[in-house]
Amino acid sequence: MKNRLLTRIKAVRSVRKMGKRIVSLFGILIVLFSFMIWRLSWLIRKEDFAQAAARQSTYTLEVCQSRGVIYDCQGQRLVNDQFRYLAAVLPSNESAAALRSQFASANLWREQMSSRAPFLLEVDTDAVQGENVEVFSVPERYSMDYTAVHIVGYVDADGVGQTGIERIYQDFLERSGEKIKVRYQIDAIGRALTGSGVEILREGNPSDGVVLTLHKGLQQACERILSGAGVKGAILVMDLADGGLRAVASAPGFDPRNVAGSMDDPDSPLINRALGAYAVGSTFKLLIAAAALEQGISPKQTYTCDGWLDVSGQIFKCNQLAGHGEIDMEQAIAHSCNCYFIQLARQIGAQSLREMAIRFGFSQADMLAETLQTAKGTLPDPEQLENPAELANFGFGQGLLTATPVQICKMLAAIADGGKLLSPRLIEGIYTNGTLQKEASFSANQVLSEKTAGLLREFMKTVVREGSGKLAIPKTGGAGGKTASAQTGIFDEQGEEIVHAWFGGFYPEKDPRFAIVVFVENGQSGNQVAAPLFSQVADSLWGLGLAQSGEKQTIMVE
Repeated sequence: MKNRLLTRIKAVRSVRKMGKRIVSLFGILIVLFSFMIWRLSWLIRKEDFAQAAARQSTYTLEVCQSRGVIYDCQGQRLVNDQFRYLAAVLPSNESAAALRSQFASANLWREQMSSRAPFLLEVDTDAVQGENVEVFSVPERYSMDYTAVHIVGYVDADGVGQTGIERIYQDFLERSGEKIKVRYQIDAIGRALTGSGVEILREGNPSDGVVLTLHKGLQQACERILSGAGVKGAILVMDLADGGLRAVASAPGFDPRNVAGSMDDPDSPLINRALGAYAVGSTFKLLIAAAALEQGISPKQTYTCDGWLDVSGQIFKCNQLAGHGEIDMEQAIAHSCNCYFIQLARQIGAQSLREMAIRFGFSQADMLAETLQTAKGTLPDPEQLENPAELANFGFGQGLLTATPVQICKMLAAIADGGKLLSPRLIEGIYTNGTLQKEASFSANQVLSEKTAGLLREFMKTVVREGSGKLAIPKTGGAGGKTASAQTGIFDEQGEEIVHAWFGGFYPEKDPRFAIVVFVENGQSGNQVAAPLFSQVADSLWGLGLAQSGEKQTIMVE
């Protein structure tokens, strides 16, 4: 009995010890399990944090880098004047619906939208709207109705200026303008997060640029006049107030977006004919007359023109084969009598004529901008002018003499402006950070007395009123000018001599504001071909309101 009791007591004690061990083990298991749960929870939260960080990453895409602007004298853009629209798109149901009409095909639309990759799409309007769609404008460097292409120049496929202002101001224009970027949020594998939106970033100053003296409206008018006439040639308009070239038009033009297409064109559209040197013909008679008047020769001195003149055995014919009869200087200019000016040149002498030509800038290049200059042209040297026949040719602008439209324009401007020779200007200044830094002020040299210039102006008015330039008379304001049909001694494939047509003058006739030159390559007749174009240029000046007021308009950049 006693033994049984002891056995039970031992069994109970054993069970109690085992229970304590089980409880202890269970407690340890609970602690371990709790730690494992905590650790797992921490790992899960860490992954969530990593994913959240990934979702907050951004990607920035540079869309384009525009160049600085080239402006006219009124702040009108000659480049970057038109824009195209791009849409930065995050594929979603909303953006798909907004852009369906902008895709060329349904297949392309579905393919683009099925991807989660963001993309850019050119759209035809800035009115496209929708969630996950951001439309922005990008400037087009050259528009379809490009203006002053020979002066502005063009850039190559890498955006580097090759000619004109684009080349001269390459460094400045390249660092001006603005960068346009698109920024959006992406996930850990680079996919755009829909609903996060698109941000358009613009850096830089899109208004910085080069300001020219050209007037866009007038430049376009001159280009239309040349194009409408279907001729090869040039038109220049110089402002007598400061020598600013308001128009420098050359025809034919070329497309700056496709220069290669003009390389083999037989009409050589890449040549700027406003800067080249050509035979000038009878426009040079004005300089001969100026030299005579400055020497004290009376404008009333007469000469009897028989229609031809023998100079050392060489026959020179007048433009009127029957002869002009007895005429004075005014009538000789009005009717462009060759014989009168041959004898006048012989009377003045070669040395005085060359000195007058050099004083006016003939045979000297004109620098219009850094590295942009005209041809020099040619003057016969003193030894050549010792030949009586060469001096006779020189007397009416033929022979070895060549000059540029810019040089002729300078001569006409000096006559129109009281004998002051202006330096032609093409650059108004540099526009940066809202401020125009002007180029150095213009210069003028007195090359003729006011009396001589005044007489020549009256004679040039007679040319337009009753002489060889009647087709140059404008609708309003009157004008003065001089015709020329310049023989070149060069013959085409048909055996016809190439004869350049010129008309140059001033406008309006009272208180002139502009000197105008029209040059038509192989135009044959100055009075029939060039003079009517001069009239159209003058009418354009009046129509644009440029001839009525002497006030210089303030440059206003957009």
